[in-house]
Amino acid sequence: MKKLMLVLGMVTCLLGVTACGSSDTVTQSVIDQETANSIATEYVAAVDNIIHSYGMSTAQEIINNADSFGMTEEEAKTLGEAVENFNTALEDLGTYQGVQNVSYVEDEKSVTVNATIVGSAIRPDGAARTAEVLIELGLPKGELKSMLTNVNYTFGEMMTTAGLNTILGICTVFMVLIILMVLISCFKLISKAEAAMAAKKAGKTETSSASVDNAVAQIAANEEAQDDTELIAVIAAAIAASEGAASTDGYVVRSIRRRY
Repeated sequence: MKKLMLVLGMVTCLLGVTACGSSDTVTQSVIDQETANSIATEYVAAVDNIIHSYGMSTAQEIINNADSFGMTEEEAKTLGEAVENFNTALEDLGTYQGVQNVSYVEDEKSVTVNATIVGSAIRPDGAARTAEVLIELGLPKGELKSMLTNVNYTFGEMMTTAGLNTILGICTVFMVLIILMVLISCFKLISKAEAAMAAKKAGKTETSSASVDNAVAQIAANEEAQDDTELIAVIAAAIAASEGAASTDGYVVRSIRRRY
């Protein structure tokens, strides 16, 4: 931990010394090429050391240990983002090997150092894998504002990645369309099932109505038959009485015609 704080302190002092020397002349550069090389080398080494020596690779881990680093929460958050971004780049870069090229740009409020670093991984063309590290420091204190690491890929790798992303996007779209088609088909099946259930229910209702009608007709026929029997008996008795007969045995009523 002391070694890490010493490294970070050295980097801050490097920029601080050069910033103090620029107060006499406005046009004087805040840093020079040698200082830029030192800033790039020390910052990248410090971040790599945090990952491999202290086992911290996420921003949250750095924030949780802000007190141990002697940093404020905001400073720990900035450093944590730099560590997490650098650790992600190491997945393709391999082991950090060193700084290759350094350039810098400065203005009144900040200094931006751009360094090309080399890793142990090998690109498809046989060259060592490289990455661009962009370090932004605020003036006049020289505090770290941001540190981004972007791995350099070959044109073929970028085209392959773009092609895979395109294929993935197209497949995703077609999968969504297929799911929508299946859902629409299910809606049709549901409609047919509902129609079949409605038709079946209507058939049961009609059957019930027919049964009721048949029962009513049978009851009416029975009542009519009973009425005719009584009427025949009455007519036969009336005829027997008019003829002076003692019974209706000798009389048979063949038909009855109703007149309304």
